[in-house]
Amino acid sequence: MLLSFVTVEVKAQRYNSADSARIYKLLDAADDIAVKGTLDSAMHLANLAWQLSKEKKMLRGEGFSLLKIADISVQRSDSNDAEGLLADALKIGTQLRDSFIVALAYYQRGQYYMYKELYGEAEDLFKKSLATKFEKDQSSHTAVVYNDMGYLFGKTGELEKQVNWYLKAIRIYEKAGEMTGLATTTANLGAAYYSLGKTEEAIIYMKEAVAMRQKLGAMQGLATTYGNLSSIYAATSLDSAIKYQELATKCAERNGLKISLVQGYTNMSLLMNRQKKTAEALEYIKKAIAICRELNDKTGLADRTRWAAILSADLKDSAATENYYQEAYQLASALQNKTLLRDIFGSKAVYYKNKNDFERAYDNLKKYYLYRDSLINEKTATNIAELQTKYETEKKDNEIASLNTDEKIKQLEIEKQKAIITGNLLEAKQKQNEIDLLSKSKDLQDLRLKQQGEELEKQLLISKNNEQQLKLAEKDKQLKERQLQNQKLFRDLMIAAIAGLVLLGFVLFNRIRLKKRLEQQEALIHVRNNISRDLHDEIGSTLSSINILSAVSQRNIIKDKEQAAASMQQITEQSRNMQQAMSDIVWAIRPDNDRLESMAVRMREFVSHTLEPKGITTLLDIDKNILQQSLAMEQRRDFFLIFKEAVNNAAKYSDASNVGIKLSRNNGFLELSVRDDGKGFDSNKITSSNGLKNMKERAHALRGSLHISSVVGKGALVLLKIPAT
Repeated sequence: MLLSFVTVEVKAQRYNSADSARIYKLLDAADDIAVKGTLDSAMHLANLAWQLSKEKKMLRGEGFSLLKIADISVQRSDSNDAEGLLADALKIGTQLRDSFIVALAYYQRGQYYMYKELYGEAEDLFKKSLATKFEKDQSSHTAVVYNDMGYLFGKTGELEKQVNWYLKAIRIYEKAGEMTGLATTTANLGAAYYSLGKTEEAIIYMKEAVAMRQKLGAMQGLATTYGNLSSIYAATSLDSAIKYQELATKCAERNGLKISLVQGYTNMSLLMNRQKKTAEALEYIKKAIAICRELNDKTGLADRTRWAAILSADLKDSAATENYYQEAYQLASALQNKTLLRDIFGSKAVYYKNKNDFERAYDNLKKYYLYRDSLINEKTATNIAELQTKYETEKKDNEIASLNTDEKIKQLEIEKQKAIITGNLLEAKQKQNEIDLLSKSKDLQDLRLKQQGEELEKQLLISKNNEQQLKLAEKDKQLKERQLQNQKLFRDLMIAAIAGLVLLGFVLFNRIRLKKRLEQQEALIHVRNNISRDLHDEIGSTLSSINILSAVSQRNIIKDKEQAAASMQQITEQSRNMQQAMSDIVWAIRPDNDRLESMAVRMREFVSHTLEPKGITTLLDIDKNILQQSLAMEQRRDFFLIFKEAVNNAAKYSDASNVGIKLSRNNGFLELSVRDDGKGFDSNKITSSNGLKNMKERAHALRGSLHISSVVGKGALVLLKIPAT
């Protein structure tokens, strides 16, 4: 949104004051209409202002018109046009030496990048905007930039910075007496405190924002703030959540914001359903459906007609249920939206199951699995990879930030002690508040990272579970088909065979089927036992060690800080090792990793994390002809753990400059060699360390051989050979 307009122009102008007034009136009207959500009309007015500015040679009017057109383009998701428009506006501002237009162009481009999740670029542009104009000449424009800086840091999880920028914006708004911006930032501050887990403070600030917006009569802002209060209360007080959502909906109705009304009615439907008020829930979703039809929002309409079908089914209205499902299906099919189709078939499967129409339930369940697995194939693998990359990146960033925070806390502790010594208790209290805020922010970052790790693990396990369910469903289908065939066969045999033979055949058939089921159950139990053993061996001992170290560090945190710090470092290292072990277990049990192609990717990742940080040059040579070969779950885990131990030994003990790794097939054997040019060792004096012992045991389990050779000063070689199946 444009902040305001100035009306000074350079010489040689061809326009008069009436032209200038008309242009700015068009832009102000466009601004007012855009706030109400009528973006096409707002764009029309902004374009009229731009055309008139060019016609009258009013360069400053062109600049402001371009900024407004860019702003509306972003709101309409025409983001491809926005950057060029902002660049043109920046050129005009530079040509006119108008710091306001230049600063405003920087600010809007920062907004554009923030919406595209390019947070680093957005921060730089916001800072340029402040340095160009708004920091020096502080006004409500400055507060707008401060507010967006707070929003940006909230998106990146830097909650301390988020709160600080919001507070800076509030101070300027209060000084300027600008109530609209003050209400917006106060509501944002409430949301920030909610993210910090300070629910009481969040509610206080939200209610302050409500009071301000009530005075202003700002219905759109009130609808948003009431909706936020409803979300906050939803976890603790359903009655309060409904109360505030009703207020939000009434504000949206008064303001005529149709998009807000759709969301408000949908939220009310969900809240009513939680209260078991199904009829009321259905009436609210019908209102949302009517607006979706009016807006021609086919995606929203498909999703909400599906929800209406579910509610109608709960009310035992079969005709309405079928009609809503039919409409949802037709819309989703026309949109080719696989996610909607999956959800529709899943809901219908439950609906028909509850009606004891198992044939239709089974048919819809098959279609649900079809679309679900299609989405898994298209998206899940990529999403998990992206989630894992993001998690690893944020984990490293969090470790760095944690160290910086610890240093800052130590400095604040020193400053606090100095203040106490000098008798400045107010400053000492302020330093303690800063320490508390930093500690809280650090704890929240750690919790957020932990949640991301848990979410990653959850997604991996869900993916594995879904695959297993699909396989079980397919096997169940095959068993039913076989059962039907055998029943027909039994009926034919009954004509020609005696009752005893038929009975004997039936008994034999059931015994065979029971045996097969028992074998399948035993195989499943075997897999589960292996996973349980791996979790116990890999994770159990580490957790015990962490527990002991935690107790030791707790006892030493006051008496011996250095010993406590050493214990905490050990906890960090063991946690990292445990996480890697968990990752290895999860990777090993996934059936889509059974090919050596997946093994090669895993090997490359491990080498890049283990050898490259030590400056060791690595040559990884993998025969492309073996990439499609498969290894069973236990085989690939043992194989990979031998490889890991060999690479770890090279990284830790060899002092090597180069490591060569080769994976190939030779004379019916898979061969893995890890060779380094390090200091070597006397192979006749190899100790019976756990690492070497485990490598040999795993090689034996693979029905292969492990050969380790070395000469002092000439490096070492680890050679594994296993039968190639």
